[in-house]
Amino acid sequence: MNRLRKPTALRRGDIIGIIAPASPVERELLERGMREIEGIGYRVLVSQSVLARRGFFAGRHAQRAEALLGYLEDPSIRAVFCARGGYGSNYVVEHLSSRPLLNRLKRLPPKIVMGYSDISSLLLFLNQTLGWTTFQGPMVTREFAGGEIFYYRPIMEQVLGSATAGISIESAAWSLRPGVAEGRLLGGCLPMLTATLGTSQEIDTRGALLLLEDIDEKPFRIDRMLFHLRRAGKFREVQGVVFGEMPGCGGGTTAVEGLRDIILEALTDLEIPIAFGLPFGHSRQGCLTLPLGVRAQLSAQEKVTLTLLEPAVSLPAKPKPKGRA
Repeated sequence: MNRLRKPTALRRGDIIGIIAPASPVERELLERGMREIEGIGYRVLVSQSVLARRGFFAGRHAQRAEALLGYLEDPSIRAVFCARGGYGSNYVVEHLSSRPLLNRLKRLPPKIVMGYSDISSLLLFLNQTLGWTTFQGPMVTREFAGGEIFYYRPIMEQVLGSATAGISIESAAWSLRPGVAEGRLLGGCLPMLTATLGTSQEIDTRGALLLLEDIDEKPFRIDRMLFHLRRAGKFREVQGVVFGEMPGCGGGTTAVEGLRDIILEALTDLEIPIAFGLPFGHSRQGCLTLPLGVRAQLSAQEKVTLTLLEPAVSLPAKPKPKGRA
């Protein structure tokens, strides 16, 4: 794991670039999401290829990778928000892992990149390969298009814009196994993380507070993925586990009822805190923005609280004073 490199804090008036690294995007939802972002006070720049279509991808793999790289290289763009997930970020990661593109990436200062679901592959790559803080957070054609009820704007603006530690997130999540632990936040969408096993981008969970979430998966598939991660040793040095709301998963009256036994059995030998129901990634409403790579504390008691122990971003460099004439 590289030393963590933090992007510059986002301020109102900054330019946010929008890309589609995975599945195709609907124009109407894109425009609604753009208006929401602009309504907060940011400016928006949209990749020319964002509405491209090629089968179940938003254009050719190389085109999607170059669109992202172009925005990361553009000094006028302060952050990159993903339009949606779906499927296809793994191909973008493969392209960016080639020596010529990777060398270009390594020369760049870190920049805010935000999304979730299939985008987890891309966020993990930028975090583990370059050491960047990356961000599990709302996407343009989903949460932003739906309006503020679907994302937690105060936390988003604090995480992306404040270079102070101590942001505390209380939730209505459940404590499946109580306790308090500290570690670096890492994780994302469960199938995407499992798919990294055996690749050069395999997730490194040592010392992590592991974030896991998914949507509309049958209980046996959740069990299979947790079993796979456990057999691969990915829970061995984890400090705590935080599950998302897991909407449509579990097959019970609620997701937590359907998945509680599966989770506790999969993690039976671990004496670590386990929480369920934090609204990040696929969530019913109030999607949180969580920075990957930063140290955090999980308190899973009667109430579940996640506290960021360090800022996720850095302050802009102060301009150098002009010399005397």
